[in-house]
Amino acid sequence: MLDLMRRHASSWIIKVALGGIIIVFIFFFGWGGPRNKDQDYAAKVNDQVISYDHFYNTYQTEVEKVRLRFRDAMPPDLLERLNLKKNVLDRLIDQQILIQEADKLGLFVNDSDVKTEILSDTTFQRNGVFDPEIYRMYLSSIKESPETYEQLLKQELLAEQVAKLITDSVKTDSNELKTLWHFQNDKMILQLLIIKPEEPDKKSPIDEKALETYFKRNESRYQIPASVKIDYVWFSWNNLLKDSSVTDQDAESFYKLNPKQFIVPEKVRISQILLKIPDKASDEEKEAIKQKALKLEQELKSGADFQKLAKTNSQDQTTASKGGDLGWISRGSANPKIEDEAFKLNKGEISSPILTDKGYHVIMVQDKEEEQEKPFSEVKDEIVQTLKEEQAKKKIAKFADDFYEQAYRTENLPEEAKKFGLKVEIADTVTKDGGIPGVVDDPSFSQELFELKTGEISKLLHSGDHYFLGQLLEKSPERIPKLSEIRSLVLNDYLKSQSLALATKKAEGLIAAISENVSKADQIAERNNLTWETLDPVSRTAGFVTQLGKSNQISEMLTSISTAAPVFPTPIPTSGGVAIVKLAKVVPASQEEYEKGAAEFKNWVLEVRKTEFLKGWLRMLRDKSNIDINQKLL
Repeated sequence: MLDLMRRHASSWIIKVALGGIIIVFIFFFGWGGPRNKDQDYAAKVNDQVISYDHFYNTYQTEVEKVRLRFRDAMPPDLLERLNLKKNVLDRLIDQQILIQEADKLGLFVNDSDVKTEILSDTTFQRNGVFDPEIYRMYLSSIKESPETYEQLLKQELLAEQVAKLITDSVKTDSNELKTLWHFQNDKMILQLLIIKPEEPDKKSPIDEKALETYFKRNESRYQIPASVKIDYVWFSWNNLLKDSSVTDQDAESFYKLNPKQFIVPEKVRISQILLKIPDKASDEEKEAIKQKALKLEQELKSGADFQKLAKTNSQDQTTASKGGDLGWISRGSANPKIEDEAFKLNKGEISSPILTDKGYHVIMVQDKEEEQEKPFSEVKDEIVQTLKEEQAKKKIAKFADDFYEQAYRTENLPEEAKKFGLKVEIADTVTKDGGIPGVVDDPSFSQELFELKTGEISKLLHSGDHYFLGQLLEKSPERIPKLSEIRSLVLNDYLKSQSLALATKKAEGLIAAISENVSKADQIAERNNLTWETLDPVSRTAGFVTQLGKSNQISEMLTSISTAAPVFPTPIPTSGGVAIVKLAKVVPASQEEYEKGAAEFKNWVLEVRKTEFLKGWLRMLRDKSNIDINQKLL
């Protein structure tokens, strides 16, 4: 089985194992519709018509479900990317095939089965009991009548009967299951040999024909994207500050009307001695620390030097060396318990020990300043600037509209910008998705410019406090540059590719030698001045490997390398060169881990196999069926 898995590393079981995806098959589509509308059909399955109306209603229901899921954030191209029309029609066809098979097998679903299913569905329950109002609201949200929904549900239950009957024969083998589980959960210890490319010799003669061939093979890498050249103006309320005017009387009035803005709150400068309490300290230890803090308080109140005691006793690494100096604090800037005590004390006074989550603090007030109001002369310039900014912000919207109107009317951005006192800049390589280089990285700005004709003025665009107006000067289509234009860039890439090719060739030779005699892997590496590097353990389902990264090649390596074939046959490109990968050891997952997750893993594998079996069975019936699809729908 492992050999099969390795040879088909991209098959269903590996894809599911690597992605951890559990596929669930649920058929939730309706019946084929009346035969007498075959002139207006979506598809015919063995002459049974799936009407256009039924297809359309089912499709719209699915669209509504998607919209409900995304609410207002549904990407505009999502339905196209989901290929929703084709998926809906394919499922309706599968549904019809299942219904026809049910008829052949004599299976049926009655109304009581439908009722039981609805009453037991937790979607329609409140506090564990069926709620008709929830049921009604759900049907309204998907735009279905109760009769239609219940008919669809009947068909779903019938399809499930057929699917169950078909897939009940799918089983798992316990030995195979355990082998697969270990394949997923065992850890591998990998070793790497990194072959670093040599630095290119840029002084050696260049084969010009080889360089040109390299450029032609890789010219798409050097494609210059379409771009536009524009005049533009980028401005904000800051541009109006020079025209704003504030009198001394205005500033003084603002000062008098907003006194709280110019209050300097009271503050104190304090020093502390901190005795920390360890996280797991016992009550006895906590009491001993408290007693030491009380002793320090007494010594300080008896005249001991605070700085000296702080340097020798404080356990606050930040302030101890500074004699405990915490600097100035105002209300709201320190621990509330320390603040409350500090603002009660007078200059030079010592506190009793203060308990916080850090421990016991003994503080002294070094200095104190009462709340005071800044004089007008000190804040006048600040007020004038504030009022100018307010004026500018109030004017900017009208200013921007007036400027836009004039520029749009005359289609002469430089001239109108000059009249409005704005500076025109030029950007000559604006790409469609790059925004405006050095200005704004929002692609909607550059996309707007690409819609213009030469000479046209853009819409007035807005970002934060700034406004943007652009005028298209010229467009440059995407193009492949001549080799002469970018020769130095191409030459550098060419020389690197040559060095990498040589490193890859060397790696291939080493892989062949090591694979022939793995026991001499260390000696082979040593003869080539290389050293095997051992990586941390990694599972086969990891996808990502340290130093190698994540790629299809990495996944292939993880799922194919084994103790029987421990050397991966292909060099793997890395940022540092090319890597040779060798399996050093497999660390099996424990039996205890297996027993813990075996039941869930078995169910997962069984569900995956049933799904794949059902898909295969449906493909077989499709091949045998006469299916006519109305391609105009798609």
